[in-house]
Amino acid sequence: MNKNIRNIFLNFSKSCFSFIKIVFVLPFFYVSCAEWSSEPDNNFNDGKKIQITYPKSGDTISEGLINIYYNVNQPYSTKFLELYINGNFVKNIPPNSDGTLPAINYFFDSAWINKVFNLYLIYYDNEGKSYKSNIISDIIIIKDNHIPFKPYNVRLINFNNDSCNISWKDSSKYIEQYELWRKTDFDGEYLLHQTLSGTFFNTNDNGLDTNKTYYYKIRGIKSSGVSEFSSEVNTSGIFSSGDLLPATNLTLQILEDLSIQVNWTDNSDNENYFSVERSTDNNLFSSVAYLPPNTTQYIDPKNGLILGQTYFYRIKNYSSTDSAVSTVASIVLNSVILNPPTNLSANYDNTVPVVELRWTNNDNKILFFDIERKTENGNFALIKRVNAGNNLYLDFSIVPQQKYTYRIRGFDLIRYSDYSNEVIVSTY
Repeated sequence: MNKNIRNIFLNFSKSCFSFIKIVFVLPFFYVSCAEWSSEPDNNFNDGKKIQITYPKSGDTISEGLINIYYNVNQPYSTKFLELYINGNFVKNIPPNSDGTLPAINYFFDSAWINKVFNLYLIYYDNEGKSYKSNIISDIIIIKDNHIPFKPYNVRLINFNNDSCNISWKDSSKYIEQYELWRKTDFDGEYLLHQTLSGTFFNTNDNGLDTNKTYYYKIRGIKSSGVSEFSSEVNTSGIFSSGDLLPATNLTLQILEDLSIQVNWTDNSDNENYFSVERSTDNNLFSSVAYLPPNTTQYIDPKNGLILGQTYFYRIKNYSSTDSAVSTVASIVLNSVILNPPTNLSANYDNTVPVVELRWTNNDNKILFFDIERKTENGNFALIKRVNAGNNLYLDFSIVPQQKYTYRIRGFDLIRYSDYSNEVIVSTY
């Protein structure tokens, strides 16, 4: 083969081989850019597709979480975006689940104070193209000297097994820590209970006494100051700001005329009035009565009440500047009549000594029997409550040379029956 021809053939072969390498290498390199967050060399830098609108060049911004606002011109089909600070890749941000543009933010802690930096975004679409935003430069982070806002949306989940979870939200910037304060019952004193990181938004409290009510409030702390306390939450679900205490011990009783008697304990001395609120679904409540301060009872008349309906009640009290609401109590409006026990008899056995009581139960709705006793010159007093499955009671708490009178009545947790006949026993 002629030497010149051979050289031409070799050069052509080398060129073809290089072309083949380029064809196969370039597509692989382009994919790796989009998938592995390396700034590509082929961004479209027309400054029109994506624009950062905040912050602006030369801005001075307080430390903390900073939102970066931007626009992307339509049409777009977002694959992801990238954030760069001082030319360095920071993070990859995927689109929202519905394909819309995601929120972008970055937390500048105290290490950034007095530092100057720049930032930009790169937008990637599903067609394999990428677009670089405008560069925001000469941004300065300064110390945030504002006193933090008080936490809000404080919520409590009571797990009913000696533990609960307290959660909250906060619009303040750069909270260094939170303080959770707690008190036990109305007459308790608030004490610092937990100190938490400023990045926390909920915490558990364990080892609670289920017979007590625990109250919580929280505040944020940073070097510039301490926020006000949040509103209170508590394990009984009653609401109060702390300046006005809600009513407690809410009880309901059906009276003989089928009206409903509502009783409660007034815990405040600064309310202006009470509102009695009623509901049939434990959701929508309406006021059925407005009552003066220091009231502890209301009788809801039978007019408008429906036999067999379940009614829910709560008590709301108001001061000049605040309000508080009790827990909810419910009752089923059934017939008020419980058939009383009959045939009560009593026998005294002086060998033990003991008084044996027997009776007849005439109503299967009765859950308990209350046994009452009095002496000759005394008043009837409850000596024992027994389950309705019993029709026998042995009274060992007697003394010699005394005359006792007994009576009993039924109870279904809502109503009492009339009393049985009375029986007299002598221990002389």
